[in-house]
Amino acid sequence: MKKKLLCILLIVLFVTPLLYSCKDETQNESTDGSGNADLESIIGLPAKNFGGQELSILTVNEKRGNIYYNYEIASTEPTGDVINEAVYTRTQKIKDDYGIVLDVTYTDNPTTDIKNTILSGDNSYQLICDGIYYLAELGIEGNLRDLNKISTLNLEHPWWDQSALNDLTVAGYTFYLSGDIIVSDKTATWCCFFNKDMVDNYQLEDPYTLVNDGKWTIDKLYEMGKKVSESNKGLPQVTYENGTFGLITQTYDGIASMISFNQKMITKDADDYPILNIQNEETYDKFEKVFNLMTDTNNSLIAEKLESKWSTAVYDKANSAFFSGRGLFQYNKLAYVQKIIDADVEFSYGVLPLPKYDENQEKYYAACTTYMAQFLAIPITVPTADLEIIGYALELMGYYGKELLTPAFYEITMKAKKMDDAQSEEMLDIIFGNKVFDLASVFNYDNALYLYTNIIGSGTNTLASSAESRATAIQKTVDDSIEKFKAIEQ
Repeated sequence: MKKKLLCILLIVLFVTPLLYSCKDETQNESTDGSGNADLESIIGLPAKNFGGQELSILTVNEKRGNIYYNYEIASTEPTGDVINEAVYTRTQKIKDDYGIVLDVTYTDNPTTDIKNTILSGDNSYQLICDGIYYLAELGIEGNLRDLNKISTLNLEHPWWDQSALNDLTVAGYTFYLSGDIIVSDKTATWCCFFNKDMVDNYQLEDPYTLVNDGKWTIDKLYEMGKKVSESNKGLPQVTYENGTFGLITQTYDGIASMISFNQKMITKDADDYPILNIQNEETYDKFEKVFNLMTDTNNSLIAEKLESKWSTAVYDKANSAFFSGRGLFQYNKLAYVQKIIDADVEFSYGVLPLPKYDENQEKYYAACTTYMAQFLAIPITVPTADLEIIGYALELMGYYGKELLTPAFYEITMKAKKMDDAQSEEMLDIIFGNKVFDLASVFNYDNALYLYTNIIGSGTNTLASSAESRATAIQKTVDDSIEKFKAIEQ
């Protein structure tokens, strides 16, 4: 760990000057105070300076559990943190060269606050940034601007998350935007951590090779896990303190796994409206594999089953088994890597995409926790006259996010700083390149997705009967949402 800390220090010392150098170089490209001379060729907009016009943005603070929330949108001063330096450089670039001042307000619940301002007709904020789960509440009520209709915003640019744009539209409306503009959407992405030392000690197949060969499947994970958990059969009682587990998990991983199989509970029809997709053999077969893996108590440790009454302590207990080197695989969001580092573990670790359902699956898919994956949106109360500068600013933030912020996070913070092998870098490429969103986790259709978590927690696979009994209620909420979208007039 001392070597890793030394590497971190060297990275900060090396990269920070580069970020400032990039700032100076790009500023020198300005012409007549009207922005970058090459702006039109880069993002398709004429070079323009808005003369110090302020853009007010409401976002969540770090109390929700992500350190980047406090400075991923804008930063007013350098701190030495590589991510902050990238954001600071972008903020200053946009201010100095394009005359747009980003003014950010932080709050515990930005969606609730912005809803109140919308109801009162207040236009205090031109942008809101919050978890997509919360923003969806505003979108379905028609309280957000359709981003398709902003002339200065091109949603096809590579710095926007195209998967999110495709998955989260309904009725052709695009209300939410994410991508290189921020980093918290990446830390909210689900992946599979693994103990490299256990792979070597048990002479298991190389997971990286399995991924690259398209053979990293849920059956393969289960097979490898059984080899390390074999010793549990000799214990009178298997606990998180003495057991060795193939998989350390939590019930939410049932949702993440089904999404990683690209088996969405809500799909869309030809008119871009949601369709309930649960009562079919494909869903039942895929869930059965997830259920069998997660509820095998000899092989898998489910956090929520560690106490008779749920509390957040169950996750600390489950994590402790992984930290102590007694877990081969563990599913979690990518931000979990910081907890591994803070635990000062004595083993080498790596990261993988969640496994495929089988080798016939076209590619690996990654789920995001919709509560923490940040998106940006424009409140409906923003006057039409303000949309030009907002779209312009978003394009600048997205483009310079791709040039500055994503390299700082992706190449430095995640690859060089927190992962200790080249193969993990390749895995992150796969994970971030194949994110998918299930509308059931965004619009919360009668808690439909939590069918999976509840069934896993119960220990009895009742998906077919539960889906049948719940289908009418879920379908009603889907139908209600369709009517709400049809009522939107933009």
